[in-house]
Amino acid sequence: MSQPSSWPLPAGSSRVVFPLSLTEQLAEHPLTRHLYPLAYGHYVDAAGHQVQREQHTDYLLIFCHRGRGAFHTPHASGLLQAGQLLLLPAHTAHHYQAQADDPWSIYWVHFHGTAAARCLQLLNFTPQQPVLTLARWRQLIPSVTELLNLQHQRYSLSAGVLAATLLQRIIAEVPRLSDTAQPAAGFDLAALDRFMQDNSHRNLALQDFAAVAGLSRYHFSKKFKTATGISPMRYFNQLKVRLACQMLDTSTDSVRHIAQLLGFDDPYYFSRLFKKTMGVSPQLYRDSHHRQQER
Repeated sequence: MSQPSSWPLPAGSSRVVFPLSLTEQLAEHPLTRHLYPLAYGHYVDAAGHQVQREQHTDYLLIFCHRGRGAFHTPHASGLLQAGQLLLLPAHTAHHYQAQADDPWSIYWVHFHGTAAARCLQLLNFTPQQPVLTLARWRQLIPSVTELLNLQHQRYSLSAGVLAATLLQRIIAEVPRLSDTAQPAAGFDLAALDRFMQDNSHRNLALQDFAAVAGLSRYHFSKKFKTATGISPMRYFNQLKVRLACQMLDTSTDSVRHIAQLLGFDDPYYFSRLFKKTMGVSPQLYRDSHHRQQER
């Protein structure tokens, strides 16, 4: 892991570095191995803060909420200002520092996982454009605060799993809060999402969604993928898997019964879809969740 800076912490700042034993557990855990934090913190009015790394083994997100700073990589350089998010990929040399006349206040996290590289695609980052502006970043503060408050707990696997879950939630929210998130032209995406939620118990086809949007299947699929980055049926199936996770967490219903409640006539197909989406089978997901509760 690339060590966080040893910059002296002023009042109101914090830094959390997980021990190697914990990050090794998170790298193997079925609920966290795809994305988990290694270290994170909050630097307030960080005068004199600067870091230069030629070797960088993990991914790093820096969000500036006040002041300014500068960054430089082999592919890009510029200023990071309030409301902007910088992503530095693994294995990318970099240098960044707070501006002397207006030092930044930043939230930051070092992270890794099997899906870490795909975060660049999710967040629309490229090596040439590593900065994203968030129009409504304050909506993330409750999750960020909850993550920072974990520093008051002892290091444990359960705390690490919760930290990973919060990080995943924060990253998942970023596209919705960015200036570049655009609604699909030609239909109401929010209304369609509600339709999918209300009909998650049905076995619907592409034509059903296209009819709700008032478009042909071809034009609907194209517009939907432009808006969300994935196909309509994959989106619908992922919604069903999220609902399945809630049912597995909160009920004792069998996997077969949950599949039927979500419109799957074939429980084996449902299990394959669940594993493809979550990385584990429905039963292993349930067992892992119950073990966490017991701890």
